[in-house]
Amino acid sequence: MAQAAHKTSEEISVDVSSRLFWDNRINESGIGVNVSDGKVILTGTVPTCSDRSRAEEDAYSITGVSFVDNRLAVSYPAAGEAPGDAEIASHIRSALQWSPHIDPREVDVSAEEGTVILTGRVDSLWQKSMAESIADNVRGVLNIRNMLEVEPARAVPDEEIARQILKALENNALVDTSLINVHVKNGVVTVSGTVHNHHALHAAEEIAGITTGVRDVNNYLVIT
Repeated sequence: MAQAAHKTSEEISVDVSSRLFWDNRINESGIGVNVSDGKVILTGTVPTCSDRSRAEEDAYSITGVSFVDNRLAVSYPAAGEAPGDAEIASHIRSALQWSPHIDPREVDVSAEEGTVILTGRVDSLWQKSMAESIADNVRGVLNIRNMLEVEPARAVPDEEIARQILKALENNALVDTSLINVHVKNGVVTVSGTVHNHHALHAAEEIAGITTGVRDVNNYLVIT
């Protein structure tokens, strides 16, 4: 951590740009990188939603980065013919059919000018995220509005949800539970406190999201 504190903004910017160039999953040619006090701002355009998400992941993987402000816009390449909304929605429905974890009969998919709207219900928060990830990888998707409702198949008391989350956090090497507070009300989890890096922040949010009975997660953790 001491090493991260001494990295200059210029050094972090170079490292983020190098990481984006190295990652051959991403077309980084339209991405701009600006850094100030450990905060990275990504600007420009990328051809897919997946590129947008992966660029943010890559930036967070760099030592010294405390926060990533992802302002990347998805712009379909002019050289290619973008599929229409009906085709995009059809491809997403087909992809959902192949997922063993999501009941496609409970998920409605529509698209408006490349923006996908997911409505309906799923049993868990991680299934909601999975449905978005599936849509994220379909050609022509420019943005996603995930409006899926989480209705757990089994009711779990808030106290039990909190206990299970804290137990899982205690077993995670990235997280110091003495610095974290977990509050649950009506299945909605609020995680607050401090963590040392983005990996710990993400781990805490993921643990809460895969816990049975959780409807949503408010992540108020701060990286210090």
